[in-house]
This record gives sequence, structure tokens and C-alpha cells, in this order.
Amino acid sequence: MILVTGAAGTTGSEVVRLLAAKGVRVRALVRNPDKAKLFHGPGVEVVVADLEKPATLDPVLKGVDKVYLVSSPDPRVGLLHGNLIESAKRAGVKQIVRLSALGAATNSPSQILKWHGEVDERLSRSGLSFVILRPHSFMQNLLASRASIQSEGKLYAPMKEGKISPIDARDVAACAAAVLTSEGHSGRMYELTGPEALTYATIAEKIGAAIGRTVEYVDVPPDAAREGMIAAGYPAWLAEALGELYSVHASGAAADVSGTVEKLTGKKPRSLDVFAKDFAGVFAGNIPAEA
Repeated sequence: MILVTGAAGTTGSEVVRLLAAKGVRVRALVRNPDKAKLFHGPGVEVVVADLEKPATLDPVLKGVDKVYLVSSPDPRVGLLHGNLIESAKRAGVKQIVRLSALGAATNSPSQILKWHGEVDERLSRSGLSFVILRPHSFMQNLLASRASIQSEGKLYAPMKEGKISPIDARDVAACAAAVLTSEGHSGRMYELTGPEALTYATIAEKIGAAIGRTVEYVDVPPDAAREGMIAAGYPAWLAEALGELYSVHASGAAADVSGTVEKLTGKKPRSLDVFAKDFAGVFAGNIPAEA
């Protein structure tokens, strides 16, 4: 039995789907009972629990062999994932596969990467068998810019000429499913990237080609980017943390390309061109983002 936390999320939902398709018994953990209706088919059991509430975790970990550990961005990630790690130890879970982030380190100038680095260290010292997946920024994060793309034909970001190698979240999920259903990964840390390093100007061009209109990248100052995120409804802490992450990426420190996706899954990672084509309807405003 494999427990998937964050089962209604971007990678969690896809991991559930992939595991079920392989005939693996899956326990999908959701915090909101209304999300239970998202899952159908044999082999998938939906449970309601909350990483913030340790008492809810022990029951859902009974009989579980492996856990896919992921949650939404949160400054309390150390507490939330720590709760799951301790509960997994009590339950005798054999292995945790944790979704971290590329560049995670306890001394990172980015709060998000620092938080992930701290939890990665805690997991590595827990005594549990573990695998840590460190993906680059998801291509799906670009969908947050769909409004400006639709109304202005512009993609705003404080990235200057910095290159990044974003990865499709579907490929991250495929790597997780591959690791969860095979042996020989214990103690490993895998860096996951897309197939190429791109500037935001090139990313804008590729999105434009997919939707059949010109999309221009507009570089903005970091302060303006943070203010824009707050105006769009982002919590102040998240806007600040993302601003720090943009700064790291703009420096060119996250432009490396790994071949790990193909090594784990046997398939090359999706390109930005493929991603943009698959989500062209969302970028163009013809399909809701949640579709």
C-alpha cells in the first residue's frame, strides 16, 4: 500500500493516477473531504487527514509500505512534514519519497529552498529509508500568468536574462511513481529538470507560438513583482519567498539540465513547446485553468 499525501494537488493527483494504472493499491490523502470525489476506480482508497494534526495521521498510515510526501508551499513545512515523518516511524513505514526542490539547502538565500533543505536533512536523519526528489520550477507555474498573456500578450517576471530548466509536473509525477514502484533508490537524491535551459523571453515566444499570437516577456523589478503577486492575492510571505527564488533563478544558478527524468522513467522529459501546446487553451482563455 502506498500513501499519497497532497493527493488533490498538482503532482499528487497524477501520482495517484499513475500508481492506480499500474495496479498498485493507493491510499489518497486529502485534507478537504469534498476532494474525495476527484478519485475513482479500483485500488484507490481516499482518506481525510491533515499534516497539521498528528492524531489524524497514525490511522491512515496503518498498513502503508511507502509514502509520497508533498504539500502546498507553507512556511510551516518543517512542522507539517515532521509530523508525517514521526507518524511514519511509529507505523513502521518502509520508505518515504519526498518532493523537495532543486537547490534546497539549509544555507540558501531563498526561504523556500532553506525550508526544504532543513526538512530533507531531518528526513535523512530519521532512520527511515528515504528518497528525495528535487525538481526545478514546474512549467505549470507559468499558468499563473495567463491573465496578462490573455489581456496584454505579455509575460511579466523579474528574471532578466537568467535561464532556467523548468520541468512539467507530469514528468515529476512519473519519476515519483517510478521510484515508488521499484527498488534500489534508498538514500538517493534526484535532481529533476526539463530538457533545456530557457530565458523567459524564449518561454514567452514558445507560449505565443502555441496560442497563435505574440507574447512578449517584460522584465520587472523584484519589488514590483512582489507587489503584483500581493495584489493578485498571494500571501505576503509567499510573495516575499517567491521573490527570493526569482532572484536565485535570475542569477543563472538554476540553469543546469539533468538527464534524471529519462533515467528514472525511460522517457525524455516534456519540452516547453509540448507543455505550451497541451495547455494552449488555458493560456488563451478557452479552457478553465482547473480543467
